[in-house]
Amino acid sequence: MIDLIEILTYTGTFAALYFGILIFITLAENRHCLYEKTPLLNLPSVSIILPCFNEENNVEDSLISLVNLDYPQDKLEIIAVDDGSHDNTLDKMLAFQLKNPTIKVLRKENGGKHTALNLAIPQATGEIIGTIDADCLVEPNALKQMLKYFHDPKVMAVVSTIKVRQPRTLMDGIQYAEFIVSGFIKKIISFLGGLTVTPGPLSLFRQETFTIVGPYRQAHLTEDLEMALRLQSQNMKIACAWEAAVYTKGKPDLKSLSQQRLRWQRGFLLNLKDYSPLLNFRAHGNLSFLLIYSLAGIFLSVALILLSLFQITKGVLGHLNQAWLIKFDFLPFFSFKNFNLDWIKLTPLAVMGFLALALILGFFFLGRKYTFEKGKIDEKIFFWILLYPFLNAFWWILTTASVVSGREMKWHGNNPGKKI
Repeated sequence: MIDLIEILTYTGTFAALYFGILIFITLAENRHCLYEKTPLLNLPSVSIILPCFNEENNVEDSLISLVNLDYPQDKLEIIAVDDGSHDNTLDKMLAFQLKNPTIKVLRKENGGKHTALNLAIPQATGEIIGTIDADCLVEPNALKQMLKYFHDPKVMAVVSTIKVRQPRTLMDGIQYAEFIVSGFIKKIISFLGGLTVTPGPLSLFRQETFTIVGPYRQAHLTEDLEMALRLQSQNMKIACAWEAAVYTKGKPDLKSLSQQRLRWQRGFLLNLKDYSPLLNFRAHGNLSFLLIYSLAGIFLSVALILLSLFQITKGVLGHLNQAWLIKFDFLPFFSFKNFNLDWIKLTPLAVMGFLALALILGFFFLGRKYTFEKGKIDEKIFFWILLYPFLNAFWWILTTASVVSGREMKWHGNNPGKKI
C-alpha cells in the first residue's frame, strides 16, 4: 500500500511539474501577444443581460457599474431580468430604471438562470451579447478591452478576468488567491484553445453565436460551462482578456464555498460526459489533451487522498494499540538520548514537492503581475497554498461519489436549482 502511495505521489507531482512547464513554455511563446493591442476603431452595439434572483442587496451596485462603463450609451443596451424573486429585487430594478430609462427590465416566473438568459437573448439588439452575474462589478474599461478581441473573425466569445471584491476574511483570501491563479492559467490555455467555461461574471458573445449553437441549457446547473463546451464542439474560438477585470463577492464560509465548488465540479464531469467527443485527440488536439490531463489529475488526487487517509488511520490505530500496551507511559520517549533528527530527509519526492509549491507561487505572482493586481499581498494566500489542495481533493471525492452513484446532490441556502 505504501508503495502504491509513493507511486501515485510521484506521478501526481511529476504531472503537476509537467503542467507547470507547459504553462511557462506557452507563456514564453506568446509573450508578445498577451494583450490585444488592435485599436477599437468601430464600436459595435452591445447588449448586456443581468439575470437576478433574490439579489436585492447586489443588483443596484451591479447596475451602477454597468451604467458607468466607458462606452457610448447609445450603443449600450442593459437588460435586467428578474427570475421570480421573492424579495425586493424587482422593485430595486424598477426604481433604478426610473433614473435610467434606457435600461430594460423583464419579469418572469422562477425557472433558473438559463431561462432568464434565454428570455432576454431574443430581445437583445446588440451585435455583441454579454452576460453578467448580479453580484459582480465591472471595471469601466473592461468592455472596450474585451471587444478588441473580436477583431479576429474566428473569436466567437471572450471571457473576462474574475477577481474577489475587497478580500478581508480568510475565506476571501483563499478565493482571492485561487482566482488570481486560475485567471493566469485560463489566459495561457486560451492560446492552446483549451478554455472550457464562459463564466457568469461577464462573458461576451457574437450575436450569431446563439443562432448557430442555440440557447442556454440547464446543463446540470452549470450552463456557463456547458456553453463553452458547446462552442468548442463547434470549433469556435474563445479568447480571454487579462486586461478586463470583473469583481465578484467571495463565498462567506466554507459551507457555501463547498456547495459552489461541488456544483461546478459535478457539472464539469456530467457535461464532459455529454460532450465526450471532445476527448478525441484527432478532432480536438490540445483541448482533448488538457481535458484528459484534468481527468487524470482528478483521479490521482482522489486516489492519493483516500489511500493516505487509510494509511493515517491505520497508523493512528497502531500507535493507539502500542500506547495501550505500555499503559500510555510516554515519559521515557521524551528523554534527551532518544532525541534525533534522523526523520528529516531530503528525498527526491520532497524536492519535487518543493518545486510544485514554487510553481504555485510562481503562478500566483505572475497572475498578479499580468492582471494588474496592485493591492498588498495578504498572508492569507499562504493558507490557500496549504489548504486548497486538500479541500479540492475532498470536493472531488464527494463529487465523484455523487456522479458514480447517480445520486443528485442537494443544495442548501442559495439553491442553484431554484436560484440563478
